[in-house]
Amino acid sequence: MSLPSHQTFKAAFAILLLGLGVATKNAHAAGFAIIEHSVRGLGNAFAGSPANAEDASTVFFNPAGLAYLEGPQADIGAHVLIPNARFTDQASTHFTTAPLDVNNEDGGNAGVAAVVPNFYYRRPLKQEWTFGFGMNAPFGLATDYDNGWVGRYHALASELKTVNLNPSLAFRPSDTLSIGFGVNAQYIEARLTNAVDFGGICFLGENVTMTLPGGTCAGLNLAPQANDGEAEVTGDDWSWGYNLGFMWQATPHTRFGAAYRSRVKHRLEGEAEFQTPANAAAIAAAQGLVDTDATAKITLPDSLSIGFSHAIDSQWSVNGDITWTNWSLLDELRIEFDSAAADSVVTTNWRDSNRYSLGVSYRPDNRWTWRAGIALDESPVPDAAARTPRIPDHDRTWVSLGFSYQSYDQLTIDVGYAHLFIKDTSVDNTATG
Repeated sequence: MSLPSHQTFKAAFAILLLGLGVATKNAHAAGFAIIEHSVRGLGNAFAGSPANAEDASTVFFNPAGLAYLEGPQADIGAHVLIPNARFTDQASTHFTTAPLDVNNEDGGNAGVAAVVPNFYYRRPLKQEWTFGFGMNAPFGLATDYDNGWVGRYHALASELKTVNLNPSLAFRPSDTLSIGFGVNAQYIEARLTNAVDFGGICFLGENVTMTLPGGTCAGLNLAPQANDGEAEVTGDDWSWGYNLGFMWQATPHTRFGAAYRSRVKHRLEGEAEFQTPANAAAIAAAQGLVDTDATAKITLPDSLSIGFSHAIDSQWSVNGDITWTNWSLLDELRIEFDSAAADSVVTTNWRDSNRYSLGVSYRPDNRWTWRAGIALDESPVPDAAARTPRIPDHDRTWVSLGFSYQSYDQLTIDVGYAHLFIKDTSVDNTATG
């Protein structure tokens, strides 16, 4: 789309629906990239994002694309994510081998609707240079199960938010080549809660590890699953990363692009708080399960995208890309407590994943553009033993539609819709306490 040389604004809106079924045995925690950073891109499942450079959202997908736009422009968008995650129990058992005592077996719909906004700005500088700025959320998750469900000792609420500030520069040394670079200031905030089986902890000490004298649990009136408390861990951090890319206009109708986003290392600092039954206070203190400061290290993965965009004629175009994400960096999630409590460790054993997408656009006139796309988004979770109820992830198949309408020379409205099809997933994981 050719943009006017004066200031251009774009309003955008998108809806993303995720269909997710969960059939689990036992339960536990993990993973979370967000690609919804352009409503226009959503219309064709983000196919060809490293090469499209249709609007200022190219700041995120490939900063080199800033050089192919014209004039100053601002891009404001919002994505509405409506996930559906429901649990079906398949003979889950407590670590004592007893049946799980549940008040609400399935946990309800753990999906949490969310609005993911983004903002981008592009302005030409002198000669071959262009400035861009973006603000979005590249990672995030939210699940929330009802209290008393089967997997309560693995997860109740899980929430992770990021905000990414991304100033960028593009340089175009020739008509056919451009390169771009951006710096990322990234904020992360996390909150995790789960039930704590203080009766079960007493049982372990008395019957398994023999660290408690016989009769201790009976004397305190503690029994597995009968004396639940709750743990909440919160933390946040700022850190830095970068992104870079290039675009090559191979012919007047065909463009190729490649873009890399660096990994970002975070050290979250916060606190852990425990709600403890009165008769379990001594057991909690002995285990260090008391209010305390806590820290957690996490490296958010780097990614590499390669894509193309090809204009078949003045009305039709096709685009596609492949994106690799280095999820194998995430081998474990470890929370360290300043108290005597042992580290909380979740082994993920995730694998690298690929995303494949293909899209088509049709422009019948100068005002309307219609889009459609499909994508296969591989899950980094290798099997049921590595999957957790915090993120019951599986491979996703995208089907998307969208359109753009240029109502005035200075205003374009984008609308996109995508439905993600996800197979029922199994969780086969064990927690103690």
